[in-house]
Amino acid sequence: MSRFIGMFSEEYFGLPKGWFAGKSIVDAGCGSTGKVLIALHRMGAAQLHGFDLDTDFIPTAYAAMGAHGVPDGVVTLKSGSVLEAPYPDASFDFVCCHGVLLHLNSIEECRRGFAELVRITKPGGYLYTVFGISGGALEQAIYPALREHYRKTPAFKAFIDEIKPADFHAVVDLVAAGLSKYENEHIDLSAFKSLLDTDLCVTIQNILQAPVRLSVPESMILEMYGDKFDQPHRLRRYVKRKNIRRFLAPLHYATSDEPVLQLWYGSGNLEFIARKKQ
Repeated sequence: MSRFIGMFSEEYFGLPKGWFAGKSIVDAGCGSTGKVLIALHRMGAAQLHGFDLDTDFIPTAYAAMGAHGVPDGVVTLKSGSVLEAPYPDASFDFVCCHGVLLHLNSIEECRRGFAELVRITKPGGYLYTVFGISGGALEQAIYPALREHYRKTPAFKAFIDEIKPADFHAVVDLVAAGLSKYENEHIDLSAFKSLLDTDLCVTIQNILQAPVRLSVPESMILEMYGDKFDQPHRLRRYVKRKNIRRFLAPLHYATSDEPVLQLWYGSGNLEFIARKKQ
């Protein structure tokens, strides 16, 4: 949660300090953590709204936000689909949709969902969207193969569904014991265990458990923003991590500059913000 909440700032969005003060915002597909709502509350947003499928997420999300200092009565959560957002036209100063549209069933649904986000954004307000990665060996070959194996192999699925740091730590211990037994070399690998944490386990689950993961190219995103918005701005951020992904973060951040990295990471994370024209 600390990493997620720390990912958002006015500087990252390219907005003036204090811009969110008193503003109305909605997180489309907010999930059970409320991470974006927590971050925007800390920036001063006054009217916080979020929606997601079904209603099971709502008690957990309220509890998570309360635990991170968001008082009762500041947030309104409801059930709804991004394909039919449960709000009138031009409802919000800031509309967020973080990593949701790529998990819809088709590109057609992605376009429909985006159109709904446009509809509920006020003229002069901002629409912020995150689509993940388009292209690259990881997204086009490695991850799809692992997801297929997850769907077809019950034992692997059960392992991923219940994965925990202790599973990784046991492997590290096995490696250390093997080096000691077969090579007579005693290497302390205990520090390596700290790089294999809960955050890493959740990341693996997010990659493999999602039934659909669309590849949405940058050209399509710009087309969807269209002429109703001022020039969309692609956002970039360096995500500080505490696990083994820390050593990959510099590579992921540099994808737009290095052709070799583009072969692996494709476009890099596609994140955009734009102001809706008055």
